[in-house]
Amino acid sequence: MNDIQSQIVARGEEIMKRMEGQSKASIFSKDFWYGSIMEWSMKNEKFKTNMFRFVDVLPSINSGDEVARHLKEYFAEDGGKLPPVFNVGLGLGSLAPGLMAGAIKKNVVGMAQMFITGENPDEALPVLKKARKNKMTFTVDILGEAILSEKEAQEYTNKYVELVNWLAKDAEKWDEVPQIDRDHEGSMPKVNVSVKMTALYSQIKDTAWDETKQILKDRMRPVFRLGMQKGVFINLDMEQYSVKHLTLEVFTELINEPEFKNYKYFGIVIQAYLRDSFEDCKMLTDFAKTRGTPFWVRLVKGAYWDYETIEAEQRGWPVPVYTNKAESDANYEVCAKYFLENIKYIRPAFASHNVRTIAACMIYAEKLNIPKEALEFQMLYGMAEPIKKTIVDMGYRMREYAPVGELIPGMAYLVRRLLENSSNESWLRGKFADNKTTAELLKDPAQGLTPTSPIIPKKPGKFYNEPLLDFAVKADREKMLKALAEMKASLPVNVPVVINNKEVRTDKNFDRVNPSESSQVIGKINMASIEHAEQAMQAAQAAYKTWKNVPCEQRAALVDKLADLMVRDKFKLIATQVMEVGKPWAEADGDVAEAIDFCRYYARDMRHLQKPLRVGGLPGELSHYIYKSRGVTAVIAPWNFPLAILAGMVTAAAVTGNTVVMKPAEQSSVVAYGLMKLVQEAGFPAGVINFLPGFGEEVGEHIVNHKFTTTIAFTGSKAVGLHILNRASHVQPGQTHVKRCIIEMGGKNAVIIDNDADLDEAVDGVLYSAFGFSGQKCSAASRVIVLDEVYDRFTDRLVEAAKSISVLAAENPKAYMGPVVDQEAHERIMNTIAENEKTQKLLFKGQAPTNGFFVPPTIFGDVAGDSKLAQNEIFGPVVAVIRAKNLDQALEIANSTEYALTGGVFSRSPANIARVKEEFEVGNLYINRGITGAMVDRHPFGGFKMSGIGSKTGGPDYLKQYMEPAAVTENTLRRGFAPAEE
Repeated sequence: MNDIQSQIVARGEEIMKRMEGQSKASIFSKDFWYGSIMEWSMKNEKFKTNMFRFVDVLPSINSGDEVARHLKEYFAEDGGKLPPVFNVGLGLGSLAPGLMAGAIKKNVVGMAQMFITGENPDEALPVLKKARKNKMTFTVDILGEAILSEKEAQEYTNKYVELVNWLAKDAEKWDEVPQIDRDHEGSMPKVNVSVKMTALYSQIKDTAWDETKQILKDRMRPVFRLGMQKGVFINLDMEQYSVKHLTLEVFTELINEPEFKNYKYFGIVIQAYLRDSFEDCKMLTDFAKTRGTPFWVRLVKGAYWDYETIEAEQRGWPVPVYTNKAESDANYEVCAKYFLENIKYIRPAFASHNVRTIAACMIYAEKLNIPKEALEFQMLYGMAEPIKKTIVDMGYRMREYAPVGELIPGMAYLVRRLLENSSNESWLRGKFADNKTTAELLKDPAQGLTPTSPIIPKKPGKFYNEPLLDFAVKADREKMLKALAEMKASLPVNVPVVINNKEVRTDKNFDRVNPSESSQVIGKINMASIEHAEQAMQAAQAAYKTWKNVPCEQRAALVDKLADLMVRDKFKLIATQVMEVGKPWAEADGDVAEAIDFCRYYARDMRHLQKPLRVGGLPGELSHYIYKSRGVTAVIAPWNFPLAILAGMVTAAAVTGNTVVMKPAEQSSVVAYGLMKLVQEAGFPAGVINFLPGFGEEVGEHIVNHKFTTTIAFTGSKAVGLHILNRASHVQPGQTHVKRCIIEMGGKNAVIIDNDADLDEAVDGVLYSAFGFSGQKCSAASRVIVLDEVYDRFTDRLVEAAKSISVLAAENPKAYMGPVVDQEAHERIMNTIAENEKTQKLLFKGQAPTNGFFVPPTIFGDVAGDSKLAQNEIFGPVVAVIRAKNLDQALEIANSTEYALTGGVFSRSPANIARVKEEFEVGNLYINRGITGAMVDRHPFGGFKMSGIGSKTGGPDYLKQYMEPAAVTENTLRRGFAPAEE
């Protein structure tokens, strides 16, 4: 051990020795109810999960009976008894659960109050003053619900202003405490407030980076100005990684403005568990040198580790955090040392409960001859009291992070603190609960460290979804803008018919216009005639004779090549959708990613299916189950997922050995032509895939009726789907197959909001499910069934959230919602809204531009479950909110339509969730999340009743529909003997 490490360990031992004389009162104290809860949580992972979920839901439950019911649902197993821990400290003995419930709620509230200084500044002020008497200062943070609307953002901003004014005024009467109110350069602000950037603006969008940044600076400027005028320290908190780069840019640009440039009591946070945090330390230091006035940086480990790792894995992105705690600890010390070396420019505050980390900061400072008064340590209110008191006694400045807020948002904060305390890697747990040795607790984290990779290793044979773009990355935003500019420069796109890999021009043209700007022609479509349709069918039939015999691996390789080409041209494909069908950036990105997924998933699946399946198993007989292709497939695709659904149906047919005649929707023929060109580039032989833009009533009808057609894959409206089924049942002269129909139709999808739902999640999930892509998804939420107890609160927040979204041209990166697809859709939806305004209760009707096919987001309330509005598919941004007395009625209403496509429920009742899983008649059920955005493999998609027939797309059964199963049985018995089976 080198000299500096020896000194760090010695200092750590000194701190721990001093701590031994302090009070043991903490979250781990066995004398308290919460101490017992923590002990159980650390021993039993399932109990811990259920306990923290119960704590999370508790504030939204009002009656004792409901608390008792949730207690049983979360904890009662084996005969309905509750774990004995719930009796600890309550003195309840064998009291009924209803009586126990009140006591438990009181104890959980008490546990929250350990970490929260008060529900409002009035309650918090005595706590803050008491801390000052104990030579501890503070930074106050306001806890709140997720900010989903501009109204909520304004309310939050007002709270910050009130807090700064309130504390600054009261602080005028406070006596100076030199240890906490002065540093090595003189007096410091007595009041310190931490601000969350995401609380000030509800419409943060990575795509609209510059505009978002400008609005955030406009919102924060008055708070920063007030802080400067009142002599208050304003600290900008760091939140999830998704807003880290934005937060740093907003902060540095704002404090570099002339009016703020000379004020040094602004602060920002660096999270040492982030892999790029040291680069941020260097960037901030360089910026501080240029600015000329130092500012503060709070160095923390980071509080969102679980979220960041799960989010990255789900999205297929590199993990932004270190996955080994020792790496985070080691990086913290590297960052701390760097800031101390640059203390002339950066004033660091070290936030940690880890004595090893604290000791390292002290020793590094001493080695650099930095006075004790220049150092600041920070800890969370309610935690690590013995460490705090020790550091105060040693003469250092100690600042508590002191949250103020109401119980419901406070519970989310409490759960994070409980997770932190009960984590296997928590230093506090190691010291106070697990009794680790001093040597273990003070070990150099860099010693023997094996670095981890941000890239999650892929498991062989496992399917992985194509990652969505991260528009927080500047390069992705720039590529998108470039692709849009190139798309505009190429307009209008001339779209031919393609038969046998040869382009054909026709004498009938259709002008496809930009739905965001109806005067702009996107494509001049050569519309196929009946003669062209016949030529395409003949070409497909001829190609089938050889294509069916092409080895499966070669077919799959071509489909994989197609996926690779889509990845190469991703931005071009996205831009085409933005311009032709009016999909906002992120929606179009999702569509292209899904198309890539379909290609890769179906290629992979076919490789499995082509292997003969051994059936039976008796001696003397060898039987295999195999799949064979069917013939020509007619693919009729919709415009709303113009690449994904088309590519999915086409590649499913082709990879299984069939040939294809594809007819795209008229509204998305430019996108479809882009696919056809990639099909040709990938190397599919002539005639295997033929491209037939045209009117459904003509060429669509012809290929459906044709004698060569063996399979029809269709996605679209109920009316057309049922018509296709009818026509397919008619046998044509010369037809050799019964036509198989794979038909996906519409939905009237409902989301149920339970009484105990997390309204932050519910409002956000419903808003996007209803208004994403202007409600033009077959999975979109058009009904919201809300239980009576939360109806008013939910609808109030939903309406305010809807008021806050931007309805703009799809190419505008700020657009939450773009146009509807064409004039016919616009007129139909606007007429539906106008009719219902006469008879229904209109809760909200937004504003929309007039230069395209824009429909305003519209919400009707107290809609009857059996009304036309609640029964008929609209396919636009129109939502019917329906009131239900209880879950029985909610399910009855949900199941009352002719459709069964998607549905959702927001609930924190395990029993209610289990019941909804069983009784809700939908093909795709989503729990505590939005109901759109199905992903290949993860969420195989499709419904029943009048929502369609056939197996789910992107699922394990889908390809089988394009093939015929065959059983091949061979008698292996010869002259009384049979070969031994391998």
